[in-house]
Amino acid sequence: MIPLPQLRYIATTLDEDGIFVLKYNRPEVGNAISNQLNRELLQALEWAVASSAVKVIVQTGEGKFFTTGMDMSSPQPETLYANSNPQILYKLNKLFIDCPKITIAAVNGPAVGYGTSSLGLFDLVYSVPDAYFFTPFIKWGLCAEACSSFTFAQTMGRQRASHLIFTGQRMSAKELEVAGLVSKVLPRETFLRDVLEIARSVARLPGESVWVNKNLIMGAWREELHRANEKEFRSFVELLRTEDARGAAEGFAREQALKRKKESSL
Repeated sequence: MIPLPQLRYIATTLDEDGIFVLKYNRPEVGNAISNQLNRELLQALEWAVASSAVKVIVQTGEGKFFTTGMDMSSPQPETLYANSNPQILYKLNKLFIDCPKITIAAVNGPAVGYGTSSLGLFDLVYSVPDAYFFTPFIKWGLCAEACSSFTFAQTMGRQRASHLIFTGQRMSAKELEVAGLVSKVLPRETFLRDVLEIARSVARLPGESVWVNKNLIMGAWREELHRANEKEFRSFVELLRTEDARGAAEGFAREQALKRKKESSL
């Protein structure tokens, strides 16, 4: 077996049933997604896809958050968006679209930005009851990502998709379960144990049959997902150059500077 790459921000385990669990592992910053974290996530997923020992991939977060989205810890306008390299996100999305293994999102807490938009790329999505979801793309002068311009509308309908993308307002786990983006809400007390039991039940199924059925389900979607990924990538890159995106970054930098000034005066 090819050894798993040494990772810092993604924690991984593989059990005897073929369940590969990967966790966003920056709990001290709410599992904020940095450029390095995305590189490691891509490495881990590439390894899982290539490994014959892996039957099901489960993605979750360490600590209280699934992920708080793009890392905003460096509030300088010229570096703010470097933490969300669109080329890496494009490759990640492509890998999910073509992934031959069953993929499960185990949303253990709040999911912001990519934590929400990427859910449509998973085969199964489970959530704790108190998780919340929102996508602040337009606030930052950017656009939908992770093929959510397609998956949200296809899954939830155009109006709910528009509400989630345009308003940036929070939606609850129950709301997204009703809308169809979350497969099922599970109790927090036994959440990961329940998700792993579901994963094991899938891993025990005949592998060839699982693969054929996944292809049947994905067949009508895969081409559209690749098309959405391409369009979103081009739009994201173009929007990064606009005054709106720069203005949003500069506004955030001012907010952070004011916040630090207030904190230092206490």
